[in-house]
Amino acid sequence: MKKKFVLMCMAGAVTASVAACGKSDKEAQQTSQTAEALETDSASEESADSGTQTEEESAGGEDYVDLQDLDIEEYIKLADYRSMKVSAVRPAVDDETVTQYIDSELLVGKITDRAVREGDVADIDFVGKKDGVAFDGGTAAGYMLEIGSGGFIPGFEEGLVGVMPGETVDLNLTFPENYKKNPDLAGQEVVFSVKVNSIEGSAAYETVTPEEMKDLGLPYKTKEEVWEAGKEAVEERAEETFAANAKSAIVQQLVEESTAKSIPEYLIEEEVQSYNLYMESIAAMYGVDLETFVSTAGGFSMEEYDTQTREMCTEIVKQYLVMEAVARAEGIEITEEKIREQADEEAAEYGYASGDALIEQAGYTSYRMSILQDAVIERLTEIVPVEEEATQEAES
Repeated sequence: MKKKFVLMCMAGAVTASVAACGKSDKEAQQTSQTAEALETDSASEESADSGTQTEEESAGGEDYVDLQDLDIEEYIKLADYRSMKVSAVRPAVDDETVTQYIDSELLVGKITDRAVREGDVADIDFVGKKDGVAFDGGTAAGYMLEIGSGGFIPGFEEGLVGVMPGETVDLNLTFPENYKKNPDLAGQEVVFSVKVNSIEGSAAYETVTPEEMKDLGLPYKTKEEVWEAGKEAVEERAEETFAANAKSAIVQQLVEESTAKSIPEYLIEEEVQSYNLYMESIAAMYGVDLETFVSTAGGFSMEEYDTQTREMCTEIVKQYLVMEAVARAEGIEITEEKIREQADEEAAEYGYASGDALIEQAGYTSYRMSILQDAVIERLTEIVPVEEEATQEAES
């Protein structure tokens, strides 16, 4: 069960867009590669069988039937969703929850009216040059550096103490003789031009004063103001979470209570292949093959991965069939024009050159279903009553 949970986490939510997941992973990779050359050494310390059709081959085959063209009653006996009742949890909105939110989200700001001190977290941009030429790994923008952490080479952090936000300072430094991160820089004299953008600051609600909030550049003048803002935000977040929990509960119960008479194997194969392509692209971002990524990130063998992937994709296709059945029953139709129009709108947001490229990456069936499911779930929330479960108490 644990391994299946890991696989689902690697996959992301069943109904989530592949494109959106890819964007997040790409951003995470870029962040992890920042400022390598500056770090001290201590700080840095189911696959397709030969007889399996590809998605393109199966889609073009004479026997291929698109999901939307299936005689859905041959595959799914739909549960009586109009008689269903479900329950969902609403997160607690109590003093402790509001205080935690205020401390972590609202009483965090940028200090710009005093110089950098030991222990500050500074937002900096920098460029490192050797003999006037920038070297690899020595440039970053918006880097968050804790002054005094010892994370960078000697002299760098010390050289920023006393610098005002908005100022730029040139640091003449020498890499350690035994620098192993980049042997070419060991013992070399370099110059870092560093701009301090701001100093990250925070306060605790219990002790915060109006003066501290002003120093952090926050819009609140009294503790009462920040409390009201925090309470409103927590209430809004609780409402959004409850709505999401309700939708999830409806879908889960509907799929569980509906009976799959049979599930088309070719649709499962398409989902498996689409998922494998996605996972291969993620693995490539880390410079490894799928098997290495699965072993490292998931902790299981390719045989286990293939088995769990097929089980997961079978469940996904069952959900697709159930959603298709509800759409037919409710007269919900997703036209080709709607699919192409939405893909064109989302392409740039997710880093694709065109809507067609986005659909190709996600897979037509999966992308169409993501749109259909949104429409079906909205309809179901209008039909199925959701009872609120006992409010969860905040952990002490």
